[in-house]
Amino acid sequence: MSTRKEAAKRKLLEATASLLETTVNPDDITVRQIAETAGVGGGLINYYFESRDQLIHEAVSMKMDSLASFVANQEEYTNDPIQYLKNLLISMSDIGMKDSKLNKISAEYELLNGDFSACLYLLPVLRKIYNGKKSETDLRLLAYQLIIVFQSIYIRQQAFHMYSGINIENKSERDLLISLIVDNLLK
Repeated sequence: MSTRKEAAKRKLLEATASLLETTVNPDDITVRQIAETAGVGGGLINYYFESRDQLIHEAVSMKMDSLASFVANQEEYTNDPIQYLKNLLISMSDIGMKDSKLNKISAEYELLNGDFSACLYLLPVLRKIYNGKKSETDLRLLAYQLIIVFQSIYIRQQAFHMYSGINIENKSERDLLISLIVDNLLK
């Protein structure tokens, strides 16, 4: 992709991210608003992205990816990689809960469109935990199981609260839930 095209695509992503920061309901963001904020023609949205929804998802993913990468690099593996995994998931969850509407959009899009990028953040620590005792396929399935559980909980927070009695908006309950899920899946 040429530098000019990359710049236009980046402008659209940055404009969308900016609008997401200032808009209460992401569904209210229009193609026209995005194009005007980016200073480009509205037709470029469909040129670079299949739809407004895909553009919004990519803007949310861009933000979540940068935050997840930041979190993943904050702590070295310790003698307890399982605790590291819990801490990583707790940190990612805390970031997601700060902007739960964006987290929900991202989770819905990833589930509906088969985007497994969130799972990739867990693979290095799962490799460390199992130290060659599980195949790469097994590790990818474990990462997927962990991520999909949290995505479904975020999407249906109220239903999950009614079912389990756990309110994920409460940090201590959410942290305990993460610990329980990791312990149960890694046994």
